[in-house]
Amino acid sequence: MTDNGWRKTGVAVVKIEILKKKQPRIKSDSRKGKKDNGGFTLVELLVVISIIALLMAVLLPALSKARTQAKRIVCLSGLRQLVTAWMAYAENNDGKLVNGGTAPPPTTAAAIASTEPYWCTSFNTSADPGYDWSWKVYGDYSGILTYAQRIEKLKKGAIFRYCQNIKSYRCPEADKDMHRTYVMPASMNAYCVGCYYSTDSKVAKRLGQIKRSKERVVFFEEREITPDAFQFPDNTTGTFSWTYDKPNIMHGDGANFGFADGHADYHRWECASTLKWAKTPSSAPQDGAPTSAELTTCMKDYDWMLNAVWGLTR
Repeated sequence: MTDNGWRKTGVAVVKIEILKKKQPRIKSDSRKGKKDNGGFTLVELLVVISIIALLMAVLLPALSKARTQAKRIVCLSGLRQLVTAWMAYAENNDGKLVNGGTAPPPTTAAAIASTEPYWCTSFNTSADPGYDWSWKVYGDYSGILTYAQRIEKLKKGAIFRYCQNIKSYRCPEADKDMHRTYVMPASMNAYCVGCYYSTDSKVAKRLGQIKRSKERVVFFEEREITPDAFQFPDNTTGTFSWTYDKPNIMHGDGANFGFADGHADYHRWECASTLKWAKTPSSAPQDGAPTSAELTTCMKDYDWMLNAVWGLTR
């Protein structure tokens, strides 16, 4: 063969080798005889999905708990701001407490009504018509007034000048149509429909009259706002009854409270009868209240409230 023939054959061999190198290599599954295209198998995909589902099952409860805890903290912050505003009013008015009610008292309580302006306005009057109630028995959350109108009533309250953050008057756990979720007790220079306390002398009129201020509640949470101050009896002997007002559970099995020394804290209800009443939907605050017999089986919540509202013990 001529030199040229060898050279041509050699070139052909080189070309073939080059073409072989350029072609992609195809892997094969010797067990199944299938080509591997680099994708996930069904088993692998199911494993990944299972892992994701497991992570979600672990993380979602923790995230939900963190979200709930964050709302509780925001609520406590709002209560502290309201108590600070309440204290500021007293300091700027010779120690006099703002009226703990939200409206003119009924005739039966006129003698024990405060002469100070209301901490927030609620009732219907000729000068300030409409209600800001949110208890559903009175007509859903409209309370006769629109949400914006109820906010305007809130701004007319005596402590608004000291706390002008509208969000401070409402717990984030509340329904979106609630404009406020806090109420003051009748013991803090207010009145009580039906007069559930025995004497006006127990009602604090001035800041200096409040003893053990770190234990005395100034602001309560209410899931649905009632039309006056928070009511609780003051009897320390005899037959016990807790019919007004309904205990509230805004956070777990308890609620947040603002205290007279300026701090706010969470309190969990301990009695089954209290929790049952609090969790039972009702058309009026006294519906579902425990009987005297039920109450006497567990007095822990009653005793806590007796001290928190009136500073009394059995």
